Amino acid sequence: MDHPVSGTPAALLREREARSLTLLVAIALAGFLTVAIYLAVLASGAARESVRPGGIAIYFGACISICVCHLILLRRRIWVAGVGIVTALMAATFPAIASFVLWLGLTPPAPVALLVKLPVAAVGLSVLATMTLTLRPLYVVIVGIGVALTLLVFLWMAMLDHATVVATGSTEAYLGPAISRSRVVFELIFVAAATAGAAFAAWIARRTVSEAAELQRSTDQLSRYFSPDVAAGIRDGGEAFVRGGHEQDVVVLFSDIAGYTRLCAGLSPSQALGLLSEYQEYMVAEIFSAGGTLDKFIGDGIMATFGTPVAVTDAADRAVRAARGMTAALQRLNAVRAARREPPLAQRIGIHAGPAIVGSVGTSQRLEFSVIGDAVNIANRIEAACKKTGRPVMMSAAVVSRLKTVVDAEHLGEIALDGQPRPIELYAVR
Repeated sequence: MDHPVSGTPAALLREREARSLTLLVAIALAGFLTVAIYLAVLASGAARESVRPGGIAIYFGACISICVCHLILLRRRIWVAGVGIVTALMAATFPAIASFVLWLGLTPPAPVALLVKLPVAAVGLSVLATMTLTLRPLYVVIVGIGVALTLLVFLWMAMLDHATVVATGSTEAYLGPAISRSRVVFELIFVAAATAGAAFAAWIARRTVSEAAELQRSTDQLSRYFSPDVAAGIRDGGEAFVRGGHEQDVVVLFSDIAGYTRLCAGLSPSQALGLLSEYQEYMVAEIFSAGGTLDKFIGDGIMATFGTPVAVTDAADRAVRAARGMTAALQRLNAVRAARREPPLAQRIGIHAGPAIVGSVGTSQRLEFSVIGDAVNIANRIEAACKKTGRPVMMSAAVVSRLKTVVDAEHLGEIALDGQPRPIELYAVR
């Protein structure tokens, strides 16, 4: 069952942990079923006198039931931590219980020293290694402690048996009733070292995933304030991106809502903000879709640039495509507003092209990516002139000269703009 993953590091780690636990429990379930079937065949065959199946059947039956319950609980991510602890405890006690049940089930009764000879450390280390997949160091430590305690308890039980002989040679501990304390100490050291190493590896992996999730979250947050290109530049550009601005050819688009002050009359501040946010949501989507960069919001106005932060040859085409997309988006928004019995919105869009300074401006404490130059001022004046001409979208001849494709536009001639010493040749986008 697939689960959506939230953008927070904690949620991502919980999801990874849940998937790893599901895999481990499924492997354990398959293993328990395989061993149970094998023992059942063994108990019913020619060697049935060598194994007493009662305790073994109870143990493996309980393990299989617990694994099934865990798989069911893991479908709900809220149970991940609880299932993880129980799974770790089961893994920690598995070498002990499995070895002890096997020892009890042997006929004739095996010497207690056999418990020390069983490959408890090897089995424990295998379980410990697989537990690192959960990226939870706590689970690794629990398993390591369980294996170490198992070795110590089995050694203690063997030492209490009068038939046990403490060996000093290298082969006696593997034959007959003799045991080797040095072998157990060596295995304890090996288990402790492996536990520490696996726990450290799990901690490093968990920290890596957490940092990756935090980086992705930061990128997502940056994308809420900047266009994707600027967000990527801030994330990847380092000092080169924030060192200052450089001059390049850009295309600037300004838009605002016609009669916004009148529309907000009688609205509460929250309602006015809602109107503005909804409009901006529709418009910014079209700007990004056309490959533009959102520079800033200015009240009910939007300033977008094209060919920034990286220059492109079709910046003018992108700007016109964004303007047309914004016009279509406004029609969709007005349809939604009409269904709510709200008045329609109208907007004005002005586009101009020219050289400008592009980059980060501000102080060492506060930087802002921006585009500065006369091209910005003229684009703003063209948008304001839409009110004079009655045309919703206008662009300058400088934009037309940079177009790579043919655009249906009406030549309006030279029009005087506020604050500009000379008239500007303008076109209305049909």
